[in-house]
Amino acid sequence: MKDSGCPYLLTIAVPTHHRAPYLDLCLSQICSQLEVHQGMVDVLVSDNCSKDSSDEVVHKYIALGYPITYLKNTENIGPDRNFEQCYRKAKGKYMLIMGDDDVLLDGALDKLIPILAGEDYGIIFLNSYGFTNDFIRDRPARAPTGCTVYTDTLAFVRKVAHFLTFTSANIFNRTLVEEPTDWGPFFDSNLVQLAWTLSALFNGKKHVYVSEYLLAARLYNWGGYGLCQVFGHNSNKVFNIFRGQGVDDKYFRAINRKLLVTHFPSMIALERSKIILLKPENHFRSLYPLYRGYLYFWLFTVPAIVPPRVWFMLLFESQRNCSDKGNLPPTTRRLLLRDFHIINHVT
Repeated sequence: MKDSGCPYLLTIAVPTHHRAPYLDLCLSQICSQLEVHQGMVDVLVSDNCSKDSSDEVVHKYIALGYPITYLKNTENIGPDRNFEQCYRKAKGKYMLIMGDDDVLLDGALDKLIPILAGEDYGIIFLNSYGFTNDFIRDRPARAPTGCTVYTDTLAFVRKVAHFLTFTSANIFNRTLVEEPTDWGPFFDSNLVQLAWTLSALFNGKKHVYVSEYLLAARLYNWGGYGLCQVFGHNSNKVFNIFRGQGVDDKYFRAINRKLLVTHFPSMIALERSKIILLKPENHFRSLYPLYRGYLYFWLFTVPAIVPPRVWFMLLFESQRNCSDKGNLPPTTRRLLLRDFHIINHVT
């Protein structure tokens, strides 16, 4: 863990690649809030060898006098290594790594700086709403208010769950991060951020959930990765690293349950509707080895994958014969294998 002699209270880093228009909006929203908090906020842009007008966008704000550190890679080093570069170059006690297409809402820093200056927190989570084109127009008419301090890390994990992977929403305390001795398992996982987020989480004694909307997250502007590979296999490989360090499995089971109840079903539905484009996967075959012992896998994720005819029989027999942690009964397994060609067609 690092000492607390950081020259800034907060570093906001923006890793980017070929998304100049989004970067422009992102930086405009950050920079418009900096004057009031001069000397407390450090801004960093790490450009992963963009060939568009990202250079011009960043230098426009530098020319206006905004204190931005601009790094431009001579080659594309991949998203995970670009994120890790942001982490390495940060100077703040706390750090927020923002997606270049997300938006820090007006007044966000006015709300955040007093929280960050108040006590030592592990994670400060920012509630957000989604938008497609216009973050002002798409803002919900009714919005939550206030924030909650958690001294129970498990309760906080249950609240945030898999959104711990959403970098734009997680401010973490850099002084609480124990860096991995081997970064290899984190690179090319699409989840390198968990190296510092989970470390700050488990080393922190208090965390904050900010209910008020301080962030707008652009919807459906991502894809190209394997849903099951990243959020199933890769996330659990990372969890195993922390399990090996003595972290209780209850935290990871809480995250996995939320993945099974909400994330996998919703993402599968979006992919099937062609709203997002992900790498082709056989969802059932990929997730079954990981989650067959989770009741929520059968109740929530499998119905999003399996045709209704198969699922109704599976559910009926599972209710008769399965315990919470039991494997699939032999008859149901045979039925599922018999209809596996159907499952292949719908995944």
